[in-house]
Amino acid sequence: MKATFVRTYVAVALLAGLGAYIYFVESKREPAPEKPTEKVFSFDKTKVREVSLAPKDGEAVRVVKEGEAWKMVAPMQTAADGSEVDSLVQSLETLQIDEVVAPSVAKLADFGLETPRNTVGVLLVGASEPLKLQIGDKTPDGGGLYAKLPTQPRVFTIASYLEGSFTKKPFDLRDRDVLHVKRDAVKSLEVSGPEGDYALARNDKGDWTFTRPISTKAGRWTVDGLLGLLESLKMESVAAEDAKDLKPFGLDKPVRTVKLDLADGTTKTLQIGSSPSAKKYHAREASASRVAIIAEALVDELAKGSNEFREKRLLDVATYEVEGFDIEADGVKRVYARSSSKDKDGVDVYKWKRTAPDAKDLDTNKVQDALFKIGGIEASGFVDAPEGAEKYGLDKPDFKLTLRYAAGKDPAWFELGRKDGKTYGRRANDAVLLELDNAKADELVKAFKEI
Repeated sequence: MKATFVRTYVAVALLAGLGAYIYFVESKREPAPEKPTEKVFSFDKTKVREVSLAPKDGEAVRVVKEGEAWKMVAPMQTAADGSEVDSLVQSLETLQIDEVVAPSVAKLADFGLETPRNTVGVLLVGASEPLKLQIGDKTPDGGGLYAKLPTQPRVFTIASYLEGSFTKKPFDLRDRDVLHVKRDAVKSLEVSGPEGDYALARNDKGDWTFTRPISTKAGRWTVDGLLGLLESLKMESVAAEDAKDLKPFGLDKPVRTVKLDLADGTTKTLQIGSSPSAKKYHAREASASRVAIIAEALVDELAKGSNEFREKRLLDVATYEVEGFDIEADGVKRVYARSSSKDKDGVDVYKWKRTAPDAKDLDTNKVQDALFKIGGIEASGFVDAPEGAEKYGLDKPDFKLTLRYAAGKDPAWFELGRKDGKTYGRRANDAVLLELDNAKADELVKAFKEI
């Protein structure tokens, strides 16, 4: 037993000594120098005036810069996608050599470079010949690509994940934007389709309103979502570059049309026709002869109809913008105001106070919670052509709330009425009444009456 203990002790001591040696000796050793990086090219990307791709299998592509825009000149004459071309140029400008395989090789075919899989070129301003990169096979481990410059004998590797950056088909680099429109430039839009026709307009404060077939508030975020789909609408393929006959595409009598009036006074009209396959649609800008195929996202959104874009919330409230409010209920009008001050760190601190009919300091969190509840109440239905106010209990509303904002933004108000067991809401500058959930309306009124 004693011998076993001694052997164990000796082993532990030896291990401790080895650990100490590694710590004290290896920690003092200089770290291995980092492998120096070498860029494949050295050029200013702002000086590039032409980019070319010559794949072994596929069509060669050439794009040239005209002013600030890129244009494809081969294999067709058309506008190019500037962001895609700029990304390709950026990849070339920052491209680094991973490893030099050999200063020169006897058989380029061993690396797929006798007939390169792809050749990428950039022509700079003032140059007569382009800079070119020849790309061959993948390395055995798949982590790199063999490559070389035609002007040098050496073969090197670049990261294989960059292959997609340089493997582009003509369609990948052409301009695929259907409408060329920015959402912030849209002042009004008209939509027609199987779900009905309607029109919306934006005022100078950015608020959207239905102008046809009824006058009512539109939802800011749902309309912005529709505009986002229109702004980003891209063709997935081309059905016809120059369609002489629109009937085969269902565009002689479009199924759906979206007309956009822009801030610069111009108009863009999107026409959507038949469906060539599942979840695909023919479409074109009315002034263009090209017929594109687009995905279903925009059509699916339009198919929801005009109700999708109504303002369903009682009021769209940003609580931080509210500087005061008035409540009229039970024959009494109460007035509330917000004040602000700076704390020791210079941060705004808000306080709420009731100023009429009596003065009282309030729990700020309780006021904020009540204001927040307004945006949580959504209409369960609409009365588009309301009759007399007495039919909805709005000739003598049970509750009215008016929100006051800083100078430059008009006050907003709503009032609630109860009739035959139903709660109705009426908003400022809205011809439509809202049908509301009784329990949620009662909860909102209670929250305000308790402050």
